Formats: sequence, C-alpha cells, structure tokens
Amino acid sequence: MMTVEQALQLEPLKGTQVVAGEAGLQHAISWVHNSGVPDAQNWVNGGELLLTTAINMPTTLDAQVGMIEALAEKGVVAVGVAVGRFIDEIPPEWCAVANRLGLPLLAVPYQAKFIDIARAINEQISQESVAMLRRAMHIQQTLSELVLNGGNLNDLARILADLIGQAISIENERFDALASANIGTIDEARRYTLEHGHTNPALIAALEDEGILHQLRSTRRPVQLPPFPHVGLEMERILAPIVVHGEIYGYMWLIGDGQPLSDLDQMALEIGATVAALMLLHQEAVQTAEASLKGNWLAQLIQGSAPQHESVLTDQALRYGLDLQRPYRMLMLHWTDTEGVPARLYRRVNRLVNEREWQAIVSQFAGQVIVLLSDSEALTDATQRIHEQLGVGRSQIGVSDLQHTPNGVQVAHQHCLEALTIAARLLDVRPTVYFDDLGYLHTLYHAGASSLDGNPFVPLLRALQEEVQADLFHTLEVYLDHGANGLATADVLHIHRSTLNYRLERIRQILHSPLADPIQRMNIHVAVKLMRLFDAP
Repeated sequence: MMTVEQALQLEPLKGTQVVAGEAGLQHAISWVHNSGVPDAQNWVNGGELLLTTAINMPTTLDAQVGMIEALAEKGVVAVGVAVGRFIDEIPPEWCAVANRLGLPLLAVPYQAKFIDIARAINEQISQESVAMLRRAMHIQQTLSELVLNGGNLNDLARILADLIGQAISIENERFDALASANIGTIDEARRYTLEHGHTNPALIAALEDEGILHQLRSTRRPVQLPPFPHVGLEMERILAPIVVHGEIYGYMWLIGDGQPLSDLDQMALEIGATVAALMLLHQEAVQTAEASLKGNWLAQLIQGSAPQHESVLTDQALRYGLDLQRPYRMLMLHWTDTEGVPARLYRRVNRLVNEREWQAIVSQFAGQVIVLLSDSEALTDATQRIHEQLGVGRSQIGVSDLQHTPNGVQVAHQHCLEALTIAARLLDVRPTVYFDDLGYLHTLYHAGASSLDGNPFVPLLRALQEEVQADLFHTLEVYLDHGANGLATADVLHIHRSTLNYRLERIRQILHSPLADPIQRMNIHVAVKLMRLFDAP
C-alpha cells in the first residue's frame, strides 16, 4: 500500500510541495490518472492520484472550487497541479476547500513529467501488489499444510498471528472463545475476552446496533471495525465470519496493534477463516459419525435390548465416559425456534459437555437431542448452561427421575417425554420440567381421556370456559394452584381483590359447590387438570 506521503519521496516528485489537505497524506493510492479535461470528476472511480494543469481546470473560480469538491466526493486521494507555467501558485480558495475536505493538493513543478510520475508510482504499486500476493500465497500454503497435518484451532491462531504479526482470536457463533494468540499490547475488549472466555456482551450489542453483524451475516465477508472506546474496543480490528454449509459457525478477529491494518491483513484473515471453516467441518464430520454410533447405541437401550446384550451396551457406555450401573438422569431437549436443527444442537451441547467435563453422554434419537448425566451435582449447572447455549426462552428440558441400570434408559426416556407432554398441555413454560415434580399430574396423565367421562365437575367446568370475558376457568385454576390463597391469586392475575372475590362468587354459583370445602376443592382441582390434559383446546 503506497500512501500519498510515500509517493512524494519518489524521484519524479522531488520538489513537489503539499500546499493543502495534509490530513489525507496517509491515504493509499490505487493508481495515477492524468486529466486533461475540466470535468475530471466524471472520469474517476476513486483511489486515484489525479495529475492536471490549471489550463485543464474550469474557467471560473467557483467552478474550480466545485471541481475539487466533486473530486473529493468521488474518492480521489490527492490532486497534483503543475505550477510555474500557467499559474505560479495554487489559489488560496482551492487550498481552503482542500483543507476542509482533507484532500491533499500538491504543487508539482511544471518541469516534472506526468508520465514519469505515473510510471514510478504505478511500478511501485505493482511491486507491492506482487509482494502482497506472494505473502498471501505463502500464508495460504502454510495454513493448508496445517490442515493436512491435522492441526487444530489453537495451532491456526498461533501460526497466523506469527505470519502477520497481529493478534488473532477465534470464537464460536455465540462469541465464546475457542482459540487465540496474542502479539503486542491488548485493549480492554481483548482483556475482557481473556478473563471471561467470551466477547463482552456490550461490544456484541454495539456491533448489532451499528449494523456490523447484519453486514457480516448478509455478505459473509470480513468487516474492518473502527475503535469503539465506550465498550473497550480501543484498537482497530477486522472481523471475519467462519462459514460452513452457508451458515456462520463462528468468527475470527484480527486485532490491530496500533498500526493501520493493511489489505494483506484482510486477505490473511479471509484465508484463516476459510481454514478454520475446514477444521470445523472436519470436526463436525467426526462428531456426526460419533453421533450416529451413539444414536444406534441409545436406540437399542430405549427400544429395549436382549438381556445377553446388556453387558455389551454397558461396556459401550463406559467407553463414552458414563457408568450406567451408577445413578444417572436423562435430559431431553425440546426447542421451538427455527434454528432448532438437531445436528446443530447436538454440536453445541456436546461441546459444552466436553468443556465442562461433566460425566455425560450426548446423543440423538428420533429427532431429539438426549443427554445422559451421571453427575447429580452438575444437574442444575447443566440445565442452566444448556439453556444459555440454545437461547434462553427458546428451549425446554425434560429431566427424568434417577435410574440405576442400563434398562432404566428406556424408563427415563418415557418419563422425559411424559414430563414435556404434560408441561405442554398444562401450558407450563418453565425452562426445565422435572419428572420428580409431576406427582399426581403423572397419575392423572395415565388415567387417560376416559377419566373425563362421568366426572360430575367436568360439565360444570366447561360452563366456566364459556364465560370467556371474565376468564373464570383460568381464575379458578390459579386459585386452586395457589392453595385457595386469595392474595396470591390476585397478585398472579394482576387484579384487585374485589375483582377476584366477584369472580370466585360467580364460580361458586356455576359449580354449585362451596370452594371452602377442602375435599370439594381437591375434586375440582383434579377435574381442572384432567381437562387441561385431555380436553381439546
């Protein structure tokens, strides 16, 4: 990259003076263009060092100033004007607008040949381009060899950082750190990632607000980031998406050390992101094969294996890191968002289990992601972190009771299904549903829909449902769920106590039953839950 300031050091430009727009001297020159027309702005694309003479400028001062403004707007990086023949110096009006726009104005001695200037700069640019291409090819070859030799993401970050002399960070699609290599000083944003293992959520929010993440998702191309000091991003960065199967699997950061980032840095990061994608693709292929083996193993346990095969399946579980002779629970993942692809969820949860070193097996069965967890102390942590991985509010987990034998996997699977089914029918939106907490609801579920027939309260409760304006059925359910506590019920329903009392009186009239009688309340409560479980909505 040749800047305007560097070009001034070349022999054909000796004696040239910068008379205005010094702020733009670090702009990179893409090529040199010689203009012989008074509307040069119509013949440039941006990035040029434009060479011209006063005689080739518009005839009026206002038009000349307008031309300089138009050239700056088109992205010309500098304008060189021959002096000493048609004009002795560049007019102050030109200088004023150039200073305002940060467009360098160069007073070029008329003896200097424009063709020599163009040749010298263009040759230098060509040499730099060839050198950059060679370095890029070297980077690509080195990183390709890394893949062929079985290197991992840590190796990739370290080698790429050494090749370009810039810090590298590799993160997954949720901006959790996977690998990194630091070179030179770090800023607050980098320090946060190193301490917490993920990018600062405030920085992610800033990237979202600025439309940068949207741009990455749309173009799948690297984006150069300016500093965002308010969220600790004090050094320039380039952020590249790691794309596999057309989806973003992660991100690679190139962190500047205070020096301007170059085109080579961006090319190197693109190559690095492609190599990272190949590594993740290979990793996914291995995990897919592993998931298939685990799925077959789990299917045999869930569907019931022959007794003579039980020892074989138990040995397989031990190889996967789980002892089915010791207490364990099953976690069944249920998701509602459109990103809920089992293979992706399996990858996220399997990675989480490995990172946390839980005694667990992650597998897939019948389109479900299943976790067998033997570490009871890790149960709360596991459910919480799985929800974080899948997105809070976008998933529900059914947890079985404790099992102690390989045959218990079949029972645990049934219990997880029933827990999630009962929760769905009862409109229970808790993130985690424990089979142990179902109690009498599980008994009612197994009573079946026929249990509604002949129940004397069911017709009366259906009459409650018809009074939708007051929502009497829901009011009764909340009241019974909270042990006939009027204060708690009013609080949950966000209504005044007098409103609740009016509704309860209307409910008593329709049911022909005093709610103060605990036996009657229990019978009504059972009927309400049976209707939730088996009445069509």
